[in-house]
Amino acid sequence: MLALISYGPLLQDKEFESAAKWAEKEGLTTEQELLESPFSFITRAEAAKWYVAFAQSTNMPLYSNDICSFNDIDFLPKEQQDMIMLACWYRFFWWSKWWFHPDDKMTKAVSLVALMKGFYPKKDWGEKEPYWEPFVNESFEIWITKRQSDPYMMYLLTRYELILQLYRAYQFKSGTLQE
Repeated sequence: MLALISYGPLLQDKEFESAAKWAEKEGLTTEQELLESPFSFITRAEAAKWYVAFAQSTNMPLYSNDICSFNDIDFLPKEQQDMIMLACWYRFFWWSKWWFHPDDKMTKAVSLVALMKGFYPKKDWGEKEPYWEPFVNESFEIWITKRQSDPYMMYLLTRYELILQLYRAYQFKSGTLQE
């Protein structure tokens, strides 16, 4: 009931409603969990599970684990370790240089970098400042985000925003994304 009071306008967001149903169907999270805390920030470890479910729902290829070795995930439960490794094999988090930082909160930019690296694992993104600019702008070009690169991208990412990004990415990959 608290969700109805706190997030009433959110419940009128048709895209979020569709995204929440899709997320539950694909195993990312439950619609109830999303409604209970849509604006809580998401950690990298939590996001890894969502990216893996997205990758599996879109039949993304797995790559070898040659660059997937992290020094800071041994303390996590085995299921979380497995999700992080899968997220790396799908190439979402492969650039982490041996540290995953599972408890760090995701930023909007990091989320879009991960998503675009998963979409285009062999693409050379070049050296830019800020580093996330080409990834965010590519996401904007294909309608996964509604913002171009700007300092706002360094704000923390909410569960609400990540579900919308992944839902739009799913629609893009399946050819059903509406501008």
